[in-house]
Amino acid sequence: MSGTSEPKGGPSHQRGPAFVCAPLYPILDTAGDPRDLLALLDAVLRARPPCVQLRWKHAPGGVLLDLAVEVVARAAAVGCRVIVNDRLDIALASGAAGVHLGQDDLPLAAARRVAGDRLVIGVSTHDAPEARAAEAGGADYVGFGPMFATVSKADALTPRTLDGLRAVRAAIRIPIVAIGGITPDTAPAVLDAGADAVAMISALATAPDPTTLCTGLLTGPLRRP
Repeated sequence: MSGTSEPKGGPSHQRGPAFVCAPLYPILDTAGDPRDLLALLDAVLRARPPCVQLRWKHAPGGVLLDLAVEVVARAAAVGCRVIVNDRLDIALASGAAGVHLGQDDLPLAAARRVAGDRLVIGVSTHDAPEARAAEAGGADYVGFGPMFATVSKADALTPRTLDGLRAVRAAIRIPIVAIGGITPDTAPAVLDAGADAVAMISALATAPDPTTLCTGLLTGPLRRP
């Protein structure tokens, strides 16, 4: 995935390293035993994705840091970068490549002041105005969704539709990661509507063979020339 670092129609802000994660953005969510997450991580890493996201809502800081350090080490061994969900402090302390912030997390401007250009910073968005604000504020990419109904987030919003994604694509130039209920069957339409990558959580966690699923998505028909 590539995207220009100059926001469309707005001032230039400091940004992090180039964000590369196309066409699949695996999100590893620890809803249970962290050992299950590490097993899933190993399976995903065998497909050699450019990056993965570590997500563990409400985890104690020290426990999450220990897990993040292990995830970063395993990912680095195969040239994969790690994005930490929500927690800028954990991303910095673990040596991760970036952090992904929700609309209710640490504000983007504050995160960039702390991280400088050391981290990729992604921001969750739900419409074109939020996406434009994220780009103008120095985000390296935006997440957009939910695209479809999802079971991985209890308070998920109403699905945003492919037309909503097209509107965001027309509004910004930085990369877009579409998220929310995306499966291998629906991913092609999402990419065609303007996403640079599709995030998958439940589809990975429930796959009989996550390595085969990821390999197919990264090297098969979703792959862009």
